[in-house]
Amino acid sequence: MKKHNILLRAAAVLLPFIFTFLYGCESDNTVSYEDENMVFVGEYSGQGTYLHSFVKRTGSTDYLFLSGGNDGLQIFDVTQKSQPVPIVGYNVTGYVKETYACYIGGGTRVFTASGTGGVSVIDVSDVNSAILDTLLALQGDDINSVFADTVSKVLYAGGSGKAMYVYDISSLPHVSRLTAYQTFSVINEIQVKNNTAYLVQDQGIDIVDVSNPQSPSRLSQGLNDHFAYDIKFSGNIALIANDVNGVLVLDVTNPSSPVQLGFLSTLGPAFAVAAYGNYVYSAENNSGVETFDISNPSNARLLAGYSTQGNAVGITQYDGHVFVSDKTKLIILRYP
Repeated sequence: MKKHNILLRAAAVLLPFIFTFLYGCESDNTVSYEDENMVFVGEYSGQGTYLHSFVKRTGSTDYLFLSGGNDGLQIFDVTQKSQPVPIVGYNVTGYVKETYACYIGGGTRVFTASGTGGVSVIDVSDVNSAILDTLLALQGDDINSVFADTVSKVLYAGGSGKAMYVYDISSLPHVSRLTAYQTFSVINEIQVKNNTAYLVQDQGIDIVDVSNPQSPSRLSQGLNDHFAYDIKFSGNIALIANDVNGVLVLDVTNPSSPVQLGFLSTLGPAFAVAAYGNYVYSAENNSGVETFDISNPSNARLLAGYSTQGNAVGITQYDGHVFVSDKTKLIILRYP
């Protein structure tokens, strides 16, 4: 993802969003929380740049896999949420922007989106003896996002080259490319749900049928005047971090014709988003983190906020906790 490189942008005229809806209004920087703060649980501050995290339980241990930019992959034990413990670092080729961890091929694998370093597939079944399964070198591209579908055993990756690369990972450590799907803009995030890939991009969103991963086909797309950076789901509700426009709330029950249900007006630009039931958490750079209730998606409520004191560029929800990548530290919060 490119969240760590964001500069302030000049205001632009709102362009129509090419679905059956229009975007809402931008934040007016006024805020009134029903509750004053999210609950601080713990933090870790160390060297490196903290951009994105992914939490995965292995046995009885909760491991957090942190994207550390030039410092590669960093692994923490976060079983005790108030005391994250660094376990080991792994030197990954390239600038690590995003990680995705899952159990596949008989062990736990971490897939890294590593900029010009491509994608690394790392066997971390033993976190103290991580093994590089393979390095997918994508010449001429700068990879921002990676997603592994453990049902279809397919890997997706994309970045500045405006292409979604699709790989068969059913026979790890062997990996084979299936195809490259050409989209219309720089890919900042990929999520796959129910055989549908959601590509959030510099110029909006591309929704793609990947039921046949060798031949992806577009279902629908939307364009907007601000950058889309991240997407997460709460049931059939998609939440899209959309820069100064806040968080777009879409009903994607029919991905061929998504319907806008609302727009979360954030205090700062929305760089990343996480969801837990009806709660939505937005990472907003130097404006910190905000929590919304979307039990009524058409009339979402702003519940709480937390100033991280730094630059909140990544956010992950796991086990009722919110893990915030704040550039110089990892912060763990809770709400409710």
